[in-house]
Amino acid sequence: IGLNSAMRHGEILRMRFDEIDFQHNRIYVPIAKAGQREQPITPSLAAMLRREREQREDQDGYLFPPTRKGCKYPYRTAMRIQFQRAVKRAGLDQQKVTPHVMRHTAITSLVQAGVDLPTVKRISGHKTLAMVERYAHQNGAHIESAMDKLQDRLKLA
Repeated sequence: IGLNSAMRHGEILRMRFDEIDFQHNRIYVPIAKAGQREQPITPSLAAMLRREREQREDQDGYLFPPTRKGCKYPYRTAMRIQFQRAVKRAGLDQQKVTPHVMRHTAITSLVQAGVDLPTVKRISGHKTLAMVERYAHQNGAHIESAMDKLQDRLKLA
């Protein structure tokens, strides 16, 4: 979910099926750092969430309900163990790959794909462009591509 939405871990855990707009590939996030927002998601994530919803008894409830009765919250508040298990199975470093890395990777991928920073800010739910820039790791190929675009534009002038 993090890679296909750039959502924060806590926002993912609080997701409800009735807050997903499958027609427009959006998730309503009522509680977020920068205030409520509509979170765009990829069509593939929307399809996966639709399939998951169809298999559920409660098709409007939390995507990640608590596993025990009597919990303080109606959703899971952490999935550290499950996430670490998946990271280990993938052969990745459990000390470096955290749920936040998924958000970081999604935002960096958007920037490196050439998406403008105001749009990335809207997708990621950041309050400021300065925060988005902390995620925007431009690699050598990304910078070379930008310079090629500049050169192409100057040829037209």
